[in-house]
Amino acid sequence: MKYSDPLPSPLRLALGLVLALLLLVQGCAQIGSGDAHLKPAKASLQACCTNMEDYPRWYVDMARTVAPAMGTVLSHVAWRSGYLKSRKAAQDVVLDALEPLDIVLVSSKGRRSGQMIPGLFGHAAIYLGTEQELRQLGVWTSPEVQSHAKTVRTGHVFIEADARGVHLSKPAIVLNTDAVAILRPSFTGQSQRRRTALDLFGSLGMRFDFLFDVDSPDCTFCTELIHRVMPHLDLPIMEIYGVRTIMPDSVAVSAIRKRGNLTFVGYVRANREGWSQASIGDLANDIGRNWAARQP
Repeated sequence: MKYSDPLPSPLRLALGLVLALLLLVQGCAQIGSGDAHLKPAKASLQACCTNMEDYPRWYVDMARTVAPAMGTVLSHVAWRSGYLKSRKAAQDVVLDALEPLDIVLVSSKGRRSGQMIPGLFGHAAIYLGTEQELRQLGVWTSPEVQSHAKTVRTGHVFIEADARGVHLSKPAIVLNTDAVAILRPSFTGQSQRRRTALDLFGSLGMRFDFLFDVDSPDCTFCTELIHRVMPHLDLPIMEIYGVRTIMPDSVAVSAIRKRGNLTFVGYVRANREGWSQASIGDLANDIGRNWAARQP
């Protein structure tokens, strides 16, 4: 008896194509690869975000046609929660360190999309702050914020761009991850801080960019959202398969090397056994080790 193919051939091809695309360019679906076979870290971070084009250009171009549909599906596939999810003390350390407009890079190793993406980090969110913090910033009574005031009051203090688009999130969602790096943008003054916060609230509802193209005007992805509202950070943009994009790991490396206007604040990581507050050296080591694993 001949068993029937569970998926029509065109669908299988489309699935294979989009998996290849996501492997290469999807940096915003809460990422990570397992730690089991990582090589020792290199002395430098030169390998970060290099050797990304592993597939023929025509193959990836075909994958882009189905990226929105398959990207949405894969963003929901997970086989475990983040190691930080059940560790309240670790989450408290992160939350206590945050100031409004801080950037958090997260690494979620238990998601299907995460297992496919090279590097340590694959998603970025921005801490907006509580009602009290937004009042202190001087933006709470603005129309942009007031239209979302009820949501902020229920604990949605982060903004992120993922498959749902640009939306507010609670710490329990953002910190359902394995590792968190906190980076602090610098500003010229309070006026620039307020303008940035208002621009972020004004971005709510924007569609997600499944092609991760920083030049697309009507949709955005996680690190592009940061680039849009804080262009002075001069985030590193690289071209992959003809698309200009921003990898979360490269944002972390920019802070580590003290380039641009980002300062390292803290790094919290966890595994099955426990969690720890780690140093900037540990962060560099972890990123380097992940990228060293991709090198010939």
